[in-house]
Formats: sequence, C-alpha cells, structure tokens
Amino acid sequence: MTINRTSDQFLLDAYSGQGGFATGEYLVAHPRETTTKLERRKELAVYPNFTRKIVDVFMGFLWKQAPSRETDDLYGQFSANADGAGGKLDTVLFSYQRLAMILGTVYIIVDKPTVQGQTKADQAIPYLALRLKSQLVVETKNAAGVWQSVTFSEVDNGETVYRTFTTTGWTLSKNQDGSESIDQGVYSLGRVPVVRLHIAKPLNPTDSSSQSWVYDLAQLNWDLFNLRSELRELLRSQTFAILALPVTDDNEREKLKDMTISTENALTYNPAGGGKPGFIAPPADPVELYRKQIGDTVENIYQIANLEFVGGVQQSGVALGFHFQEANSSLRGMADMGESAENEIAALVYAWQGDKFSGNIAYANDFNLSDVAGAIAVALDTVPLGLGSEFDKTIKKRLVKQILGNDTSPGTMTAIDKEIDAMGDPYGDRLAQHAGA
Repeated sequence: MTINRTSDQFLLDAYSGQGGFATGEYLVAHPRETTTKLERRKELAVYPNFTRKIVDVFMGFLWKQAPSRETDDLYGQFSANADGAGGKLDTVLFSYQRLAMILGTVYIIVDKPTVQGQTKADQAIPYLALRLKSQLVVETKNAAGVWQSVTFSEVDNGETVYRTFTTTGWTLSKNQDGSESIDQGVYSLGRVPVVRLHIAKPLNPTDSSSQSWVYDLAQLNWDLFNLRSELRELLRSQTFAILALPVTDDNEREKLKDMTISTENALTYNPAGGGKPGFIAPPADPVELYRKQIGDTVENIYQIANLEFVGGVQQSGVALGFHFQEANSSLRGMADMGESAENEIAALVYAWQGDKFSGNIAYANDFNLSDVAGAIAVALDTVPLGLGSEFDKTIKKRLVKQILGNDTSPGTMTAIDKEIDAMGDPYGDRLAQHAGA
C-alpha cells in the first residue's frame, strides 16, 4: 500500500485515528520484515492521537467565547437553523472551522430552498451546505481571485454528479463539463454563493485553498505511530531472554531441540557435563534509543503547535511569554478568518432575501485572561473623553459579553443590555445641569 500523506483522507485519519491508523496500514515495513511480522505489528499498533488533542484544545480556546453579533430577526432565524436540519449557527461553524484546521480550507454554500412560503412570515430561510477540497473539480476566477464559477462533485443515488455555481445561477449535471443537465436554477445575487473558510490566509491571496494547519502535526504523529510500533515489536521480541544450555554431544542436542522453557516449567541438567544453563539478554541500547527518539518527536509536536509551555520543562517568564504570544497569534489568525467568512455568509443570507446586511459580527481575537483587564482599562479611560452616551453604552455591552461569555443565557444578556440602555447619559445630564439647562 502506498501511503499518500498529503491527501485529505490522511489528514482526516490523523485527527480521527481511523483509517490506516486503526488498521495499521499506515505502518511502514522494514526492508527485510516478513509479512507475518508486519501483520503482527498491525494488530498490536496503538495510535497516540496528539493531533486530535491539540486541535480540540485550540478549538476550545477559539470558541470559548461566542462571536458578538449585532443583527436583526432575519439573522436570528437563520442562526437557529443554519444548516436546514436544526443545527445552530455556532455549532455548525464550529464543525466547519475544525475541518478547516485539518484540511486548510472548506467551502460553504449559502443556498435557499426552492419551495417558498405563501407569506413573508413563512418564507424559506437560506441555509448552509459544506463541500471539501476534494470535491472541488473546476473553478474560474477573475484576476482578483473572485470566483466566476465553481463546480463541486456530489453523490446522488450512488452516482457522482456535478453542481456548478455561477454569478447568475446553478446547474446539476452528469458530467464535469456541464453536459447532460439534470436540474438548474437562477438567482440574482451578483456573485457565486460559496464562501471560502480558510484556517489561515493563503500564501497567494488569490488562491482558493490554504495550507492545512495540522499538516506538520499529522506527519510527526505518523512518525510517532511508527516509532511506537517498532519499539513495541522490539520489546515483545526481547521480553524473554535466550536460554543457553551446554550439551555434550549431538544426541543430547537432538533431545533438547523442541524444548520450551518459560517461568512455568523447570529444567534439569547434569552438572557433571561441566557447565550450567545461562541466559543471554539483548542489549538495552536499542530500546533506550527508541525511547529518546519518541520523546524528541513528542517535543517536536508541541513545538510545531506553539505549545512548548505544555511540557514539563521549567521555562523562564520571557520564554513562556513568547510561547503564549505565538499560540495567541495562531488563534487570532483563525478567529479573523472565521469572522471574515461569517460576514460573507451574512451578506449572502440577506442577498437571498433581496436585502442588504447592515449588522456587525465580531470574533474574539485575544485569548489570554489579560484581554478582559485590558478591555476594562480601555472602558475606564473612555469615560472622561466625552464621546457620548451611545459610545459609553456600546463599550459596556461589549465588556459584559467579554466577561460573561457563554456562561450566561441569551435572556439574561438581553436583560443586561436593556438595563444598560435604560441608564441614559449620566455624564451628559450632569453637564447639562451644571450649564443651567
């Protein structure tokens, strides 16, 4: 089996621990290893899934605080059923962004059901559908990298079909070139209704995909998978040392040929023969070498993920600060990409309804505890600036969301916002009183 360690499937397997990591097919045979020994290694192989743990840690930080959304009822309805199957927007986007970490980029189709309601109140709301990089088969872009058309492969009743989106409509065909059309539709969105969710900015801004964030982690985790398997086989083959027995002649050697020795049976021998049984144990150096290599590989995994501060080595305050900053920088980039993608999604949701999005969506972009203290300091500093009651209320609302985060129900957050709105402008009122107004 040829292992394609650049494929989407390999990266997905590195996260899930399935595929060749579960079957052992991702193990590399030694040049002179027999098929029997390789099959035994496959049966005993255990995958230490650092890739999944690190991705989950980063996703936990990334979504610890829900995005701040200042939107109206339309976006609220869409958010409650973002995928058309009852999935809430945060849950859907969390799963999409996790896939983007693994694959680099995923594609989000913002579509709308063809069956419409009789009144405006029960009109169908747009929904999201996901496509992976492996499904993108054809694309055309202008010089700025903006899609003019994009074609994805789909499976319908066991057969592969191709759906093409343009700036004016879509077609579903049996062939990649659009021939043998099955279905089609039109829209007046003015753009292709597909959003690219990158985990990081592509090296070339006009590229349609970005590099997988876990690529290097997956390669190191694969290396660790093989190292552990080889160490396991080494330990297994060296568990019982070899027993050497003195024999006096070929006749005695023939009698002992099929003998089995272990800790559960005994051996008698004639001391007159001159000599006694002795064990020959293999050297411990190969095992120690493997253990050191495994330790170095685990350390490299944390270094690649900017998680050196997770290790047990005591580090200086300067070193810890640097590593925290690097991890924070990675998360900030991911948050920026998520925020950009959701704003595009919102624009398409409103475009499908013949409207224009005028709300605000912001993702948290600082993941240290110091962000709250810093925000409070900024808020206090704005008090004497005389920027007006609306600015003051907006700052207070943002602080509430940063401090309370996901630990407070939407109803309570709404009540707090109303209390803030009801406070009026105490500073402006006081100045007016002093002026004799």
